[in-house]
Amino acid sequence: MRLSELRSSRRALRAERARVTYWRRLVTARIDLALACAAPPDQLGLDLTLMLDDSVHAAPPAHADLDRLVRHSLPITEIHHLDELYRLDERLASYQRDLDDVLASTTSKFIDHLARDPLAALTGLPASPSPR
Repeated sequence: MRLSELRSSRRALRAERARVTYWRRLVTARIDLALACAAPPDQLGLDLTLMLDDSVHAAPPAHADLDRLVRHSLPITEIHHLDELYRLDERLASYQRDLDDVLASTTSKFIDHLARDPLAALTGLPASPSPR
């Protein structure tokens, strides 16, 4: 493979990995929201008042505000999608691992190519402007 092809491959692989990472974050968020429907998170700062002293200057948001804004309009039926969401996340994770392997292999080939021919990295770059 030519250096330019390796560079293009790495760019495409990194872009695909970014898309997979975003999808995984979305799936994880849905899992968290589905779980929050059935078991809301505990209130912040309940047991820490005496331990925090003056170290923490900002109070945590009110539990009622967090609960209202995060769980607003979430149907309890979200919990029924958990198995499907977990399977989807595992498939995305597997795909991400495969992408990481291909990206690592492509990067290794890219570095080997540069080690053999360092000047090849300059191929295709714009010429420097002439001095004034």
